[in-house]
Amino acid sequence: MRAYAYFRTLKSKPMRKLLVFLSFLTLGIQVFSQDTTWVQTFTFDSITARRSWFQFPQELDTMRFEKVMMFYKLKCSPLTTWDQYDCGEWDYLTYTRVFDHTGVFDSVAKNSSRYLSNWTSPNVINYTPLPYTQSNNYLRDEYTRSVSGLLYSTAENSTNSSPWPFKTDEKGGRFQMLLTQSQLAQAGVQAGDLQSLKLYLHALASGSLYYPSIRIKSTNDTELLSFHTNGFMEVYNASTGIPGGLSPLVLGPNELVFYQAFTWDGVSNIILEFAFENDTPSPSSLSFESSSISTNQALSYQGKNGHLTFNGNNYTMLEYSDVVMGDEVTIEFWAKGNGVAGTNTSFLEAYDTLGNRVLNIHMPWSNNNLYWDAGNQTGYDRINKAMAPNEIDSVWNHWAFVKKQSTGEMFIYKNGVLWHSGTGLTRSMGYIHRFILGASKDQGIKWKGSIDEFRVFNTALSQATIQANYKNKIDATHPNWTNVKVYYDFDNTNYAVDKSPNQFKLMPSEFGMIQFDELPVAGVKQEMLLPLFSFGQGVVSSPVQTAVLSQKKLIEPIVVFEQMPLFRHFDIVNSYIGLPQGVSYQYDQNGHEIGQMPYVTTSQLLNAPIVCYNPPYEIIHDVEIARYITPYGIQFDLGPNGFTWKYDVTDYQMYLKGMVDLAAHNTQELIDLKFAFIKGIPPRDVHARQPIWSDFKSYNFAQMANDVVLQEKPIILSDTSQMFKIKTRMSGHGQVGDGACCEWVPNDHQIKVDGVPRYNWNIWQTTDCGDNPNIGQGGTWPYAREGWCPGDRVKEHEFELTPYVTPGDTVKLDYVINAVPSNDPGQAGGNYIAAYDLISYSAPNFQNDASISDVLNPNNWEYYSKWNPTCQNPRVVLKNTGAQPLTSCRIFAWITYGDNIVYDWTGNLGFLEETVIELPVDNIDWWTDLYSHQTFTAWVADVNGIIGEDEYNQNSLKSVKFDAPERIDGAFYVWLTTNNKASENKYRLIDHAGNILFQRDVLTNQTQYKDTFNLAPGCYSIIVEDSDSDGLGFWYSSQVEGETTGQMRLRQVGGSYIEFFPADFGNYHRYDFSVGFTLGVKEEELAHEIAVFPNPTTGLTTIEVSGSVYNDASIELYDLSGRKLLAEKMNATEYFAESFIDLSQMQAGTYLVRITTNQRVYTKELVKQ
Repeated sequence: MRAYAYFRTLKSKPMRKLLVFLSFLTLGIQVFSQDTTWVQTFTFDSITARRSWFQFPQELDTMRFEKVMMFYKLKCSPLTTWDQYDCGEWDYLTYTRVFDHTGVFDSVAKNSSRYLSNWTSPNVINYTPLPYTQSNNYLRDEYTRSVSGLLYSTAENSTNSSPWPFKTDEKGGRFQMLLTQSQLAQAGVQAGDLQSLKLYLHALASGSLYYPSIRIKSTNDTELLSFHTNGFMEVYNASTGIPGGLSPLVLGPNELVFYQAFTWDGVSNIILEFAFENDTPSPSSLSFESSSISTNQALSYQGKNGHLTFNGNNYTMLEYSDVVMGDEVTIEFWAKGNGVAGTNTSFLEAYDTLGNRVLNIHMPWSNNNLYWDAGNQTGYDRINKAMAPNEIDSVWNHWAFVKKQSTGEMFIYKNGVLWHSGTGLTRSMGYIHRFILGASKDQGIKWKGSIDEFRVFNTALSQATIQANYKNKIDATHPNWTNVKVYYDFDNTNYAVDKSPNQFKLMPSEFGMIQFDELPVAGVKQEMLLPLFSFGQGVVSSPVQTAVLSQKKLIEPIVVFEQMPLFRHFDIVNSYIGLPQGVSYQYDQNGHEIGQMPYVTTSQLLNAPIVCYNPPYEIIHDVEIARYITPYGIQFDLGPNGFTWKYDVTDYQMYLKGMVDLAAHNTQELIDLKFAFIKGIPPRDVHARQPIWSDFKSYNFAQMANDVVLQEKPIILSDTSQMFKIKTRMSGHGQVGDGACCEWVPNDHQIKVDGVPRYNWNIWQTTDCGDNPNIGQGGTWPYAREGWCPGDRVKEHEFELTPYVTPGDTVKLDYVINAVPSNDPGQAGGNYIAAYDLISYSAPNFQNDASISDVLNPNNWEYYSKWNPTCQNPRVVLKNTGAQPLTSCRIFAWITYGDNIVYDWTGNLGFLEETVIELPVDNIDWWTDLYSHQTFTAWVADVNGIIGEDEYNQNSLKSVKFDAPERIDGAFYVWLTTNNKASENKYRLIDHAGNILFQRDVLTNQTQYKDTFNLAPGCYSIIVEDSDSDGLGFWYSSQVEGETTGQMRLRQVGGSYIEFFPADFGNYHRYDFSVGFTLGVKEEELAHEIAVFPNPTTGLTTIEVSGSVYNDASIELYDLSGRKLLAEKMNATEYFAESFIDLSQMQAGTYLVRITTNQRVYTKELVKQ
């Protein structure tokens, strides 16, 4: 409706109303220029500073504010330090926080026990120190046969002696030797059954051989370079010189009769394996007659090979603690994961007395990246790299992690070869208070698998040193032996023995963590002596005899750390290891308990509580005033000037005074953060804010569901406030259980007031993520999540408490969430980051008042860019800011004063309720901007039938800047190429009022549609939608669902391209344009002449624009798939602009040049030859 039409309707109205409106027009500029104080905090120059003190103007302390807004602008930049991307790779949770310094100091007592025994603190610890003899007994079947009349092969002549194949002065051993077909044939061995083996003793101590095993296999190998694992057949397991066993061995030949024959085919080579385990070794070893060899035919391993196992629930702690690590470190070990791919793990973590990380290895994290962290100086240094499946699980690999602070280098070596590295990493390691292996510092995140040969050095080992020693045991001959701080090989004993000179113990969280069921990964030696042998062949008819022997295995000891308070922490001052009080067990051949016998211990430790005190600290309230989720940053950009989000922080204005300790965002992006204090009268005055349960924190889903946390809490309401509100801010995190809770699971939330459910809400963002204007992010940005979207604000949910309470009374508030699903109990591990604030207010300041709280379109705020620029019917947000219900009002809207839309609204809004109103435009001339302000203004008056201004006119008017949509004249066509999931898509053409002029809602896969239009002057929109939130093409849909990529373009009939629709647009993309006119522009200003020469080109091309460009023009270059290849500002004056593009490095083909002036957009084709 035009302004003069409105004035004519006033003839029957009181003249006072006309005068009020005319006087308002003269006041418009004054009202729009509200008294606003801007406070700048962080700027784009604050590259890494994310917490600082800022002085807010003193005059703000006594002012009254209608509203306080926070402008949160982010920018992608190569200056960011988080990772290698201009915007950080991952969608991280970030907070804007004010640290409210109270000036009150306190100190926290830390309680513990003097003795820690395998991670527990019993009152009395009874034990027997090492050495002790108490053992568990395991029954073992040993098999023998009697033989006679066998024919024996010829043994070689002895040239030497060796303890192999049974080095009996050790607690175990393994020896494999390869015998070739020619060696067997030369010795006279015939194809057929091998019934026995003669070994020739050179010297013996007792002639005892405890718990042996001989196995044989055929092979085509001609060399023995590593232990064979599969294909063996056991032929012998009888002990000698032990009660119940065979007679002791003697000097000279000893025949070991097989309990089952091995059949040799006469053509294959064979491998014999000799192994034994004995927890009570002989004082000296057997010695066997041997002969020298020059080929790789024999391997040995000295001792009982052990490894440390983690089952996902257990962990260990090193006695190596309360030490200064220094500036260099190397941690190396062999590891084999067990089902940890795709999960969050912590292989080890060392931390200081304040709980700050010093060393850490995630192997892997849920993204299957390996992370190596080292440093303790305002954070830690980190390098990371994706792991292959055979680097994570089921395969033994050697890893070495190195940090050298002086050069800023960090390295990761795999199997002696450099795997990953980083530079510029200069944080020193500093002080280590505790060193946890197998879990994080709080044991909340664990690792599952096996490790061996664990070593820590306080120096940065070279690659050559690592490569030369990673397959070996190390000792004093190692070039860096003096730098070894810890060395566990987990061999021989069921407790970890530190082979370094330091003798640091390792405390397990449970028994049985050291196992002896794997072949060794280091310390295997190539032997150059073979024991003399002779095989017995013939027929054996005697039956197998079974003897039951008892094998003793020492009971596993406990490890005890003694702690004492020292400098505000507990220092490990002593350690003990010994037999725990208990019983010895007897097990049958299947490992079942069949008996037990108690024993008496000899020593006792009496536990006692100990306490230390943390340093006095100021009580500081960590107040979250806003929350944000970073975008997925790979191949993503927030524009040359950044992107701004706006937060209403009026409820937190009491913290924004004087010197403010402020923190915001992280270092993934640059941040510019400013506050706008809009002076005036609010709908109600803020009195106080207090956390209901605590300041924002993480809550476990299971504990929330089981009412372990967020329990019913009494709150005393202020007797000087009249109104109260609950403000919540929640975001679900974690990807656990089949449903991947709580990021990907919608749950139901409730707050009870005095036991009565009053507020039920959901935070599941069904379409919000796909509606995000920040399209084309690197990850799964468009999909629905629980309470957040990548690259967007975290929403707040507010609930008016006033109707259910009385000022000064005590109210009980209780949070409730649905139960953990019984069919998916894994979801219990998910969590929520949540803040629940109680805000207290005055009574309403107005009775009959309304405001235009926002303008959705037209508006050039980038957050509304999916709807803008546009000349669709304007949409404004009407808000009731008066105590009385808002039932009617009149809204005026204009671009040029006097040419107004007038809209009479009726409805029913309660105090502070809002509604979106669409204002109909009846004549496109209304969009004419006579003063070239490109400003849209809306004003609300006549509230509840009271003619003229309402009680507080300052909030009644809202003005915003806008940009003109592009203009299309003449015939054009929409060219849509569908992907292979066309049923998810549809598109429509609508006019300014939303009327559908054309639509395609049934599409065929991988089909081209060309729809031609020649429209009358007006405002139009073309909208394409996707029901699966993944646009016409999305990397994740392509990889996971096999979805192809479609295209959508607009092109002049017989002319150039007008618009390329992005493929990765989420839920929808709309293109708004005008026909026959340009918003806010005089027609004579539109004429431009575009020159592109030479065209075609082989390299350098000039683009010129002649006409009114007003010192502002830009150029973009696209390929025909819509991929942007170049974007830059043109060299522009008032009436001319030029750019020079070099295509010499680009492929031959057709490209599109898109030129944007301050008034229009042009597209030209450019051909590269």
